Amino acid sequence: MALDFTLLTAEQIWGDKNGNGQLEVIKKYGARVAPTDLTVILGGYMTFSDIRTSEGDLTCTSWSASCFKNGYIQGVDYSGDWILTGCMLREFSVRPALSPSETEKLTPTRKKKNTNGVEIVEYGEYPQMVADEDTSEMLERLLESKSLNPTGKNYTFDSADLEDYDTPFKETTCPEYELDGKKYIRVLGRSVSRYSLLSSGEKVMKKGKPYWVQVQPIEWLVDRSGTWVSKKCLLAGIQFDTKEKYDGDFSKLFIKKYLDTYFAKEIEPSELESDKNRKKVLTGLSAQLEEATSDNAVEAIKKRLMEAEKDKRVKTAPNRLHEAARIKRLRNARDILNEAAQKAYEAKDEALLDGIIELSSTYAARYQGQQNRVARRRAARKPGGRG
Repeated sequence: MALDFTLLTAEQIWGDKNGNGQLEVIKKYGARVAPTDLTVILGGYMTFSDIRTSEGDLTCTSWSASCFKNGYIQGVDYSGDWILTGCMLREFSVRPALSPSETEKLTPTRKKKNTNGVEIVEYGEYPQMVADEDTSEMLERLLESKSLNPTGKNYTFDSADLEDYDTPFKETTCPEYELDGKKYIRVLGRSVSRYSLLSSGEKVMKKGKPYWVQVQPIEWLVDRSGTWVSKKCLLAGIQFDTKEKYDGDFSKLFIKKYLDTYFAKEIEPSELESDKNRKKVLTGLSAQLEEATSDNAVEAIKKRLMEAEKDKRVKTAPNRLHEAARIKRLRNARDILNEAAQKAYEAKDEALLDGIIELSSTYAARYQGQQNRVARRRAARKPGGRG
């Protein structure tokens, strides 16, 4: 689904001169915003003092979708106040937002509230925080030995020097890789400011240093109007526009083109090899269950039951024989599911186990329904009768 991303306006962030128009969620959370590690690595300006968000994170500067009469952008300072800035800078960070007409189409993957009572949802994914040292070293070794599995997805950034304002967008892509069910990209540092700190406290001082950044769910602050805005700035290093001045038409800007062309597509989750294998197992299991519970299976079970009692003097009535075969086929399905669940448990594959449990609920209901029908028929029989 191609989403129409934007940035918050100055009015949505601070309200107008009469205090109207500010988003309720910004009133609760505050206008200060923190960067992800990726944002810092890509060159986003960070606070030069101990200024933090309402959740205790160090802050950065970011753009709004609004401008002053002189054509300069009304940006968001480290402190959460407005700041005048130019269009051709690459060091301001990007905090994407979605209008109510866009969010009404979406189903979040998770919902929660923070200590301020702000509703937060998860939707989409994007590289955000740097992997720990051990994981980063392992990823680097595996990449060098060509043992790292790419997912087939790429993320697109600008490789032009941060201060080379006259150079247009220079596309560079970072492939996504999988390791132990998690996704990572390898991106080269562009920030050289002594104020650029990762969440670990490490300074990003060496331009061109490789960092491994984990792809994680995007958290969005939810306003009661239906507007969503990312909790953190998700990227930097992209020019607001290639012209010096901004006329207020956001649709014409380069940053809008970037959000539409790259970001909107790249937040769509890729499918891991482990997910593909899991889906394959569940598809095969479904086929096995369908075969085990088909009408042909019932007839085969009836035939075996008839063979087993061919030497008996008293034969089971045809209707009870059919009933027994129907129950037996559902028991077979239950055995198949139990065996699959045991294997998933031993493999510590919780996602596969959840899938098997969901699948088994259908057959459990059918089995219980069959048992209930048998119980009702038995209860209705006359004492001593054979039914």
